[in-house]
Order: sequence, then structure tokens, then C-alpha cells
Amino acid sequence: MNCGGCSGAVTRALAKKKDEIESFNVSLDDQIVEVVAGDDDYEKVKEFITKTGKATDDATEEEIQAYVKKQEELKKQEELKNKQEQEQEQEQEPEAAAGEAKQEDAAEPKE
Repeated sequence: MNCGGCSGAVTRALAKKKDEIESFNVSLDDQIVEVVAGDDDYEKVKEFITKTGKATDDATEEEIQAYVKKQEELKKQEELKNKQEQEQEQEQEPEAAAGEAKQEDAAEPKE
């Protein structure tokens, strides 16, 4: 897959087989198609992709492990980012509440 048209063709072909495939992810950047299907559906999946005119290569064990490791690292980075964003929001909540309280105090008429 060298372009968006190629990855789009593969995506459309797999989407048509949604009854036979649990899930799939087409990554143009990594030039990988990740498919979750039953064990006996492997050849069918390759056939779906080949019918788009795109060649298929079986990944080596090393390539699969490298891809899985990369995906795990990306997931950890995303989780860390989400955690940091939540912590920042929690830190800002008391500050915002304190600011609102000051505004309310200033707005109340003094007797």
C-alpha cells in the first residue's frame, strides 16, 4: 500500500466482509493490515485483499512482534497522556471554584 487509494481499496474490501471478520485496521503509515478473524479464515482474508489487486505478504514473527510492541507503546503513551490531562483538569477545578467564590463574594452587597 503506497497511497490512500490503496489503503481505501483494502478497507472497502474488508468492510464488505464484516460478517466474516471480527475487526480490522488498515495502516498506510505502517503498511500493515491487521485483521481479527477465526483461525480458519486466514486464507479467505488474504483472498479478500488480493481481489483488490494488492499483493499480500505474510509477516515474519519478528515483524509481528515489532508491530505488537509498537502498538503497546503507543497505547501506553496515550494512557499516560490521558492521565496527565485528567490530573491537570483536577488541579484546575479547585482553582476555578475558588475564583467563582471570590466573584460571588464581590458581587454580594455589604450591609
